[in-house]
Amino acid sequence: MSEPTGATSALAGFAAGLRYDDLPEEVVAKAQVLLLDFFGVALAGSRVPEIAAITGLVRSRGGRPEATVLGTDFATSVPDAAYLNGCASDVLEHQDGYRFGGFHPSHALPALLAVAESTGASLRDLVVAAVAAYEVADRIGRVLHPGATAKGWFPVAAGYGAAAGCAKLLGLDAAGIASAMGAAGYFVPAVMIEQIFTGHTVKPAFAGQIARSGVEGALHAHAGLSGWPEVLEHPKGMIALFGGAAGDPRLTDGLGTEWTILEVHQKRFAGCRHTHGAAQACVDLATEHDLDPAEVADIDVETYDVARILVERSVTPAESAIPCTLSLPYVAAVAVVDRDVSGAQYAPGKLADPLVHQVASRVRIRVSDEMNALYPEFTATRVIVTTRGGERYESFVDLPAGDRRAPLSREELLGKFRGYARPVTGERAADQAADLVLSPPGGCAVRELTALLMA
Repeated sequence: MSEPTGATSALAGFAAGLRYDDLPEEVVAKAQVLLLDFFGVALAGSRVPEIAAITGLVRSRGGRPEATVLGTDFATSVPDAAYLNGCASDVLEHQDGYRFGGFHPSHALPALLAVAESTGASLRDLVVAAVAAYEVADRIGRVLHPGATAKGWFPVAAGYGAAAGCAKLLGLDAAGIASAMGAAGYFVPAVMIEQIFTGHTVKPAFAGQIARSGVEGALHAHAGLSGWPEVLEHPKGMIALFGGAAGDPRLTDGLGTEWTILEVHQKRFAGCRHTHGAAQACVDLATEHDLDPAEVADIDVETYDVARILVERSVTPAESAIPCTLSLPYVAAVAVVDRDVSGAQYAPGKLADPLVHQVASRVRIRVSDEMNALYPEFTATRVIVTTRGGERYESFVDLPAGDRRAPLSREELLGKFRGYARPVTGERAADQAADLVLSPPGGCAVRELTALLMA
């Protein structure tokens, strides 16, 4: 039988052959800040009530203590740790994203972290595996998007990237990594976009399940089981069934020369990325004009179709942060009231704040040809705030902060991490963890890092 030569095999071969010395300095630096970002949002998410409930459910089952559950005092099995950390890192919608793929490549990181810790891998090993996972996932994601999205499916590319990165950490060769990706296809969930945006409180489980699927694919391949080596490119494979073109050359174009990880954005604001133009405009207007939220009569948000379809969702005074992170009216309103949108704006007391909901009721969303023409190159939004006294203030945002073309500064990234980590781990441990993650990666074991990231 001839060896497979398709896209799955090519991506696996790239992952297997990737070495630290192959990585440009800017790629290593980007992987480090993405890891730091993931740790911060996972620690913050561990304190959200829904994540506490999921954690209690998994803890009650027991499990061999192989990998740390971030922000807690316990470890569990590798698949369960990946699942729980995946749920926690998604719940506040403050994780990274890849605009060309319409998904969150950091959904792979909980899987890599669990496998790296359990195998005694170093931080350098973790960085290399993360780059491999992002490059695999991003290429799958950009081929799936927007076809999968238009059909109502969430691009689950991170599950396959996670399988590749985990298999690399387990020491599998190219054939083994291809088998791990093929095996992941038996575990990766088929996630409907609408069920994510309905705001039901089980929603973070989809992210945890994507991470778990990568672990399971790799572990099954490591145990000698075979996976489908054409899972991506077969005419009845995953890409074709989800609305992409199975033969799309972008699956393998530029491997080793084009680093898609550099295009991954990080979020200034907590909330779906499609709310960020409005959030930034509202923060800017409220700050510049010292707006009194009680005097706001109207907030006109001009945006693009995808944003209206996904985040034009009203919320009532709520007990859960989850629907609010996916509601443009809530995000815009809390941006006006608090002049920020972070985890603090989804705390229980804020979720029921009558002033926030009063302002949210005055948000109107409309689509324009101008904004549609700019998307997806720009996630552009124009906001016009009118006060009761008739004052009218306008702001246009084409590139929300965090895009590669409008990057967050190192100080902003560190501030985001410390703001989330210090209340959970303590100031000293959080600062030590940040130093470890951002220093030139060496032989320090991943488990030395995870020991700092417990409650």
